[in-house]
Amino acid sequence: MNASLAPSESEEAIHTMARRLPPWAWLCLGVAFSALAGNRFNVGVLGWVASVPLLIHLRHTSGWRARLWLLGALQLGHFLNVLKIITEPIPWFFAPMFSVPSATTAFVAFLLFEGLRRQLGDRWGVALFPALVVGLEWLGATGSEMGSWGALAYTQLGNPALLQLASVFGLAGIGALLAATSGLLAVLLDSRGPERWMSALIGLAIAILAAHAYGAWRLDRVLPGPSVAVGTVTSDIGMTPEGLPPDDVLKAGTEQLFDRTRLAIAQGAKLVVWNEGATAVTADTEPALLQRAGRLAQDTDTDIVLAYVLPLDGMARFENKYVWVGPEGIVETYFKHHPVPGEGSVRGEDPIQVWARPYGRAGGAICYDYDFPALGQAHARQDAGLVVVPSSDWRGIDPFHTQMAAVRGIEGGFSVVRSVRWATSGAYDAMGRVRGTASWWAGDRVMVAQVPTTRVDTPYSRLGDVLPAGAGLLLVVGIGGAIRRRWRERMAPVS
Repeated sequence: MNASLAPSESEEAIHTMARRLPPWAWLCLGVAFSALAGNRFNVGVLGWVASVPLLIHLRHTSGWRARLWLLGALQLGHFLNVLKIITEPIPWFFAPMFSVPSATTAFVAFLLFEGLRRQLGDRWGVALFPALVVGLEWLGATGSEMGSWGALAYTQLGNPALLQLASVFGLAGIGALLAATSGLLAVLLDSRGPERWMSALIGLAIAILAAHAYGAWRLDRVLPGPSVAVGTVTSDIGMTPEGLPPDDVLKAGTEQLFDRTRLAIAQGAKLVVWNEGATAVTADTEPALLQRAGRLAQDTDTDIVLAYVLPLDGMARFENKYVWVGPEGIVETYFKHHPVPGEGSVRGEDPIQVWARPYGRAGGAICYDYDFPALGQAHARQDAGLVVVPSSDWRGIDPFHTQMAAVRGIEGGFSVVRSVRWATSGAYDAMGRVRGTASWWAGDRVMVAQVPTTRVDTPYSRLGDVLPAGAGLLLVVGIGGAIRRRWRERMAPVS
């Protein structure tokens, strides 16, 4: 054998790594990686390699039985992943309600990718896999009520330097890097000549290093301009599976909210934010609540964001809103724009607004709303320097749901303050740096944090989703090429 053609020991080792394990073992790894990457008990490093086992399984198998095993592995992995967030008061069947659609979508995506790869080859495959991931995540965030839940980028919430890439490309930039790593590793582990992929590997390594270097530089910046003390106030009461608490409990809870609001003001807060649904009122009692808050705001020269519910049909339908009250009166009445699937909130339809306040330009949203990057973009386009997000979570999504909201601030270049019942409240600046956190499970449920109110311009807020657009174009070209190749094969004369 010609020595120049003989595989080196390292090449042979790499070549045999993928084939040393049987297909079922790769499926088991795929289940484990899918279950552990993201959500509660997240193992962040797995976000970079989460798809590798399933991509290798696809490369080594064919036929409907193998594909059914893949579907089963995806369903189990996604179910276990969602199951991690199931704690009281969320029922267990919440898990399959969300895991089955996401796993089925992933299954179709894997089949589409493998079909394209087999038609076009690995060089196209290395580019198409991240494009497919970016495209599907963008469709989920813009065209479904799942929002950005499940985005690969959220596996990196513990990596603040990498998260800064969201200021340039949004979640898509981070997801593209992670998906490209999985796609390239799958090829390398199953390649007879890995040296062919050296340029791609070097290019990917440079991109990852550049993203982290940019993030480190951005995190070192000192933000100019004024700041404001913002207080978060969280209540002891809320809706349960049995409905609203009795009237006497609601009345006592409302008194407690005002006591805590005064405490936050005494600690220097010029803006106080209640948690989502902090109390409940009726059409008859709502005016008295607003008048009381208005007097307090006027007497203390403070803004108060009162978040509460107003039942319309028992609790089957209700107004889930906040009323922003300033010294001059009502600034804004906001209804939740994205109720959680199955939630009875009346959907808000009014355009997102940002308001000029004495401390800067500020706006707001409610809880699940900020899982949709488009709302953060709307705030950024109106030059918001601060966004407040009254929220209500549960133990299973604490604290990463608050950390997810902070990414909207990185994307748009503004501070985010999230007041949360049953989880962690947080205040973050435009770089996603923590300015204050407070657990609902400890302390007096009042937090006051100083946050900047001057917006930082970001490429993402100006350019929007250019990366998903490019990914979509690449997918169209790839699909067109695969169809053309298949057509040529069918039309080729038989010798």
